[in-house]
Amino acid sequence: MSSIPLKVYITPFAEKGAVEAQKWTTDAAKAALNVVNATWAKADVAFVINDFVMDRPLDMAKSARSRDRDLLDVLSLRHQPENLVHIYLVNPIENLKAGGCSYVDSNPEPASFVQWYGNVDSNGRAWAHELGHLMSLDHVQIDYQNEKQAAALVNNLMTEGLGMGKDLTDKQLGSAKSSKLVKRFSG
Repeated sequence: MSSIPLKVYITPFAEKGAVEAQKWTTDAAKAALNVVNATWAKADVAFVINDFVMDRPLDMAKSARSRDRDLLDVLSLRHQPENLVHIYLVNPIENLKAGGCSYVDSNPEPASFVQWYGNVDSNGRAWAHELGHLMSLDHVQIDYQNEKQAAALVNNLMTEGLGMGKDLTDKQLGSAKSSKLVKRFSG
């Protein structure tokens, strides 16, 4: 089984210097990671937290946080790249229609942010989804006019939006196993 090391930053937000109460804790992150690993075990991939960092607050207007790629850029530029996957755990973000954001195919570096959803399964599912992007998986588009296709994909982990599915196709599992990220840490 490939073991991929994570550096997890619990990053509070602030606005105009007023720090917001942080939702994520190390215990909540560990519980969510159990959901992540149960999902990715099918691909013989495990994620291991090598380091927790209680990050300094990110002072950013609430209106700017919903631009997911911009937020990930700001978060990742605060730290030097290293031989770990950087995961930024942040509070819920108004008007963000996704669980977080990742650099697809780990390019330019393996980093993601995951917003807080308030329960272990939702937090873990969103985190597992973002890690899927780091392992080269794209969103699954569902054609709800095609009932057979919709039924087969509605519970897929990589379905776009705020679903709760954790299923992966054989093709997705194969793509994850052969991704640059897994190869980088597999030996």
